Amino acid sequence: MWITESYDPNACSIWWMNNWLESWTWDEYNKQKEKFWDQIILVDMINHPIPGSITITNELFDPSNKPKWTVFALYCHSGWSSWYIQMQLTPQLPMYKFVNISGWIMSL
Repeated sequence: MWITESYDPNACSIWWMNNWLESWTWDEYNKQKEKFWDQIILVDMINHPIPGSITITNELFDPSNKPKWTVFALYCHSGWSSWYIQMQLTPQLPMYKFVNISGWIMSL
């Protein structure tokens, strides 16, 4: 028996979150927005709106307000708070897709 075959070497990776939660850079967001402009909502989580963003509210995620195919792209100052909210919302609202915008807001 080989010890390296009995566990996943990536199990201790600090990047484990990227294995099940999607993350985009700002460039990736812009490319996706060009293709799927009506399906992606940019969510401002820090009260620092940029053009085209919507400030986070409870009503924003109400299933009666948005189609099931909606993608919410979450951004904050560093990417960590938006990742945390993404981690919380993904299992609670499985009808939507949540994407964390990695990188800080000033990297636009």
